Amino acid sequence: EQGLYALAAALRLQNGQNSLYRMGDAENRTGGGLVGKHPDVQKLPVIAKKTFADTMGHPNQAAIEALASRNILNGKSAKRFAPDVGMTRAEFAAILVRGLGLPKKGGATFADVRKNDWFFDAINTACAYGVVKGVSATAFNPSGSVTREEAAVMLARAAVLCGISTEYTAFEARNVLAVYSDYV
Repeated sequence: EQGLYALAAALRLQNGQNSLYRMGDAENRTGGGLVGKHPDVQKLPVIAKKTFADTMGHPNQAAIEALASRNILNGKSAKRFAPDVGMTRAEFAAILVRGLGLPKKGGATFADVRKNDWFFDAINTACAYGVVKGVSATAFNPSGSVTREEAAVMLARAAVLCGISTEYTAFEARNVLAVYSDYV
């Protein structure tokens, strides 16, 4: 391994490039993201480090703080997150919309999502981009708990917006799902 590092460093020196550990001259191949990414999907900057008293020492503390610092996740209050409490369909839709950096889009879609609800814009935006669907043609059930299956479907739709292929063969799908005891 060290020999390969030395060869790469020598090649970079011979070509007049920066040293191996200073690759500021390397071409940025990421550009605007993945090919096929929807132009409305935006990378979110870190706004301010955010932490919650009830996540200290929690196994997911680092992930919660990273997402909260980008305003993707909100706590139940300024100091309380409630990391072991379930999530509603409205909360999950809002997290996806904020996580994708999507601009507000769409109007009233569901009878049970009213204009004065905190989640009105998030659900209608997620619906307009095809990330969520209702439990019926006229109802979303925003207060209902999001199931693992619903979350997986919403995440797959969000991945497509990001330009990520979600197509799997039957064999690949079984391998992905095999970690779950109820994958049958």
